[in-house]
This record gives sequence, C-alpha cells and structure tokens, in this order.
Amino acid sequence: MMHSIKPSTHIKAMLLLAALALATCGEVKTRDAAQDEEKEMPEADAPVESNESLDMKANMKRLAGLTPLTDAEFAAWKPDAVLGLPATNVNTNSPEDVAMFDITYYAGGEKIRLHIVDGAGKRGSQLTGPAHMIAVQDVDEKIPMGYIKTVRENGIKARERHESANKEYQLKLFYGNRLFVTLTTLNVGRARTWQALEAFDLEALLSK
Repeated sequence: MMHSIKPSTHIKAMLLLAALALATCGEVKTRDAAQDEEKEMPEADAPVESNESLDMKANMKRLAGLTPLTDAEFAAWKPDAVLGLPATNVNTNSPEDVAMFDITYYAGGEKIRLHIVDGAGKRGSQLTGPAHMIAVQDVDEKIPMGYIKTVRENGIKARERHESANKEYQLKLFYGNRLFVTLTTLNVGRARTWQALEAFDLEALLSK
C-alpha cells in the first residue's frame, strides 16, 4: 500500500517565498509604469500674460518710483483761460500721497472741466489703473443719444464719449503713460473740445 508523500516544511517555505517574489515584482513593474506615464504626461501650461498686461505692470512699477506733482506746480502751469473761457473753479488741494487736480472754465453757457490724476507715486500708480486699460483697449459702442468710442487725433489716443441730449463731450486718456486725464465740455462741440485739450499743453506739465 503506497503512502502519499507530503512536501517537507522546507519546500513549503521555498514555494511561499517564490510566490511573494513574483507578486512583489508585479507591483514594482506596475508602480514603475505609472511613474513613467506621469513623466510622459505634459504639464499644464501656466497662464500666459498678455503683452499689454506686462507693459501695464512695468509702467505701474515705474510710476510708483516717481515723485508726484505738487499743488504749486499745477497752479503755476494751469492756464487762466481756455478757448476764451475764464477759470471759475480751481481745486489743487490733493489728497494725501497722490496728486489730483481739477479746474473748471465757464462763460456764456459754455463749460470746460479738466480733471487730472498724476500716476506718480505708489497710490497714484494704483489710481491710474483704469487709464492703462483705456490706453490699450479700443471700444466702439452706441449709448442712448450718443456713443463711446476710441479715437485718435493729432497723435493722441482717447476714449471719446458724446451725449447729444445735453451737448456734452468727454475725453479720457492716459497722457505720457502717467497722467490720467478727463476733459468734459458742455455746449462747446467736438472740434473745440479737442482744441481745448491741446490748449492745456500737458507736455509742459510733465516737464515740471
């Protein structure tokens, strides 16, 4: 009568080790394959800033290092009359850490108002942020009884707004990449509005 031969304890141990080795090898290969796939997958591209955005940031940094105009410098520069209209209201009392000026000319129902924010200094560079966008973005849209559009006159780019109901024109521009200028006229007309802008001689103000 034959008896079945049972594997010895030693043989059982060897078989168990072999099985574990094969399983571990499979896990290593799987892990290595996953790592290789991760390496092959392209990284997500970082958001790319536009040239306009980079230029704006560079200019704001430049402006932050400049010294704002003083009230005295603006008072010495301002014209006493523009297009025959005398100055009727002058505000050169700027807030702290920023140069901001406002002057109005009025006579015979005609009105010209000039508002300037100097982009120099840390606070000024922040306040002129909207002016940077006006300088780089073009618009052309209709509004009730008027329009808002980007125009270029005599080398100056501005956002022009016209409301025919009250015969008002408004120009917004970023002069010399520093001055945020808003010129508003009433009963003056488009051609004379641009003449008024030239009459203010903003280049002379920048040379102060």
